[in-house]
Amino acid sequence: MARSSDSASLAGRAGRPVSGQGGTVLLYLAATTVVLIMAQFAVAGFSTFTMDKTPTDNTFSAVGVGGYIVAAMTLVVLITVLVSPSARSDRRTLWLAVTLAVLSIVVMPATGNAGKTVPAVGALHVLIAVIIFGVAAWLTVEVARRRTAAG
Repeated sequence: MARSSDSASLAGRAGRPVSGQGGTVLLYLAATTVVLIMAQFAVAGFSTFTMDKTPTDNTFSAVGVGGYIVAAMTLVVLITVLVSPSARSDRRTLWLAVTLAVLSIVVMPATGNAGKTVPAVGALHVLIAVIIFGVAAWLTVEVARRRTAAG
């Protein structure tokens, strides 16, 4: 009984629950994005402390490839939210997806490139990566809550 009132209050407080296959797909995409971001952090840490032969011949190219993969996943997440009526109608889910896409598709590449010449911007690049991780995790939790409320 408490569960149904919790679900009703969640649905009433923050928009319609994310339901159906669209909600399941969005949950899996958001969770996969979180895992990819964690892998990206691991690759970046590995790249920082590993040099193949010389300081210019290192493994940072894998970090760039991982960044493109994360950016592509966030774009897929955004498209999934936009095509899902229940996800699109929920403002929080929509804004989290938009924020995630803008940060990972626009801001991260810009700060990564600028960080090559201005180290302070490179530090900002890492902080934005932490924010992206937080937004992706928040989106995953929101979608999971909405699916629970719909079920």
